[in-house]
Amino acid sequence: MSSIVRTVTPFINREILLEALAAVGCNYTIQGNTVVTDRRDNRGLQKFELTGGRYKYVYYSGDQLAVGSFLKNVGEQYSKIYKRKLEELAEKERQRLEQERRDFVEKQRSAIVAKAKEQGYDVRETVVDNKIKLVLVQTTY
Repeated sequence: MSSIVRTVTPFINREILLEALAAVGCNYTIQGNTVVTDRRDNRGLQKFELTGGRYKYVYYSGDQLAVGSFLKNVGEQYSKIYKRKLEELAEKERQRLEQERRDFVEKQRSAIVAKAKEQGYDVRETVVDNKIKLVLVQTTY
């Protein structure tokens, strides 16, 4: 008879689960949608099976305290890795938005300078407090 253990941490991302297993020193192999660990009980290797969109831990028999401790450690590592990846994504998004802002400012500046020159102005550009200041000068005789 086998047992499927539900954990507090939902293991939904295989890449993060594999990193978490490596972080706790557990070797594994991948067989389709199953991650087979090197943890063994009297009926074979213990594994994580993809069921209903999340990986659930399957074992047949053994020390439940050891299984609980193992899953707690994997869950903690999974949460740390997940949080780190979210922070990396947030930083990439922040950088992308900042680059969009810079591109927009440059496009606006170029359009203003082009229009001013078209109308016969000389353009003097200065940067004051990290803001672009354009001074249009027209010389008349």
